[in-house]
Amino acid sequence: MYSKRPNTKGYNRLADVNVGVDKGSLRLQFSTRVSQEFYGKRQAYKGLGRSDTPENKQWADSIARRIQADIDYPDRGLFDPTLAKYLDIKPMLATVTQLPTARALPTLGELWSKYIAWKLQTQQIAESTHRTLYQTTYTTLLTPFLDQEFGEETASLIINTLNAKKTGKHLIKTLYGALSSLSLWAINNNLGINRDYFNEIKESYRLPKKSQQLQEEEDYKAYTLEERDIIINAFYESNKKHEREVANLIEFLFLTGCRHGEAFALRWKDIKFDSGWIIFGESYSYSLKKSKTTKTEVIRWFKMKGMNRLINLLKTLKEKTENDNELVFSNKGKYYDSPKIRVAWNHNNRVNEDGKAYSYPGVVSRLATQGLIHGYLKPYSTRHTFISIQANNGADLGLLADSCGNSVDTLIKHYLQPDKERVLKDI
Repeated sequence: MYSKRPNTKGYNRLADVNVGVDKGSLRLQFSTRVSQEFYGKRQAYKGLGRSDTPENKQWADSIARRIQADIDYPDRGLFDPTLAKYLDIKPMLATVTQLPTARALPTLGELWSKYIAWKLQTQQIAESTHRTLYQTTYTTLLTPFLDQEFGEETASLIINTLNAKKTGKHLIKTLYGALSSLSLWAINNNLGINRDYFNEIKESYRLPKKSQQLQEEEDYKAYTLEERDIIINAFYESNKKHEREVANLIEFLFLTGCRHGEAFALRWKDIKFDSGWIIFGESYSYSLKKSKTTKTEVIRWFKMKGMNRLINLLKTLKEKTENDNELVFSNKGKYYDSPKIRVAWNHNNRVNEDGKAYSYPGVVSRLATQGLIHGYLKPYSTRHTFISIQANNGADLGLLADSCGNSVDTLIKHYLQPDKERVLKDI
């Protein structure tokens, strides 16, 4: 009746039903023959809800033997696919399993679309984050599994596939957190899921450690005052029209440390020369193709009193228009956006008449290659640079944080680039 195959670690082998261990919990695993005949799938499982202890293992072995005996009966006439007969539970409760005789599990795609819509509706994520991160980046990684039932087998496939990837590990870790959150949401809403398959992996997934030298290099997020001015002057003096056109905008970003979308959406009515304030109340989103509230959803007042270089820049630009509703920085009457800044800052990809693709380095890329600045930093370094220069020159951190739309702790943790040449006072 029973198979003569020897036991292996974690399993007691019978012909058609095995007792296995999954993440410390016991489960029944059916042979391909029985899985296809009774459950219509290649491999069927049933979690037993008990941890892998000697006592629980003995209990599970007895269940497996009872099931095997009924399967071995002629025409398998005694076998109960719902397993209620063997687990001593009511038939209704026995249907809460991963077996197709029960209510079919929802697909990952069904749950994922509802989950991210709920995240957006409850304002846990912004519309831009919903579109760029959840609908695009995360969904692309999950595409091979969206049509599969969201059960243990699919979860294992997702984990094995993502763990095998060599790049994007920070993104994968955050995706595991999102999938764990999805599981808990589905459980709380009685959507057919009874376990968080990603709770363990979201905690145990390890990001690669970096050498101290690499960490110090990556921590360098800001340019010095001298490097800032080298970059600004290079934009103004460039022999390329599209680089000169954004010089005013680049200077403004360096002189205010505002988020780029806030500069894109800024209008002259937001510049209060008489009282010395700039009002940042909107931000242009390239992904949404529209202006929206600021990242913190707070209208922020930036105090420009005493910042003569910034005031002179804005007054020079104001001479070109009398319409207070016009954009301060416009691309032929339209919003500027991040891709246009990257072209002038980093590189410009083009296909020439001969059909070949070329990449022309932008202003900051050229300066870094020529050794005129420390190295290449992304366009958002304008914000880091402003904060670091201000803080290292004695600016009040409370005022600086308020002007930039962050807390003091956030500035210190994420933005402030220490001046390594400074020393403690001799007092």
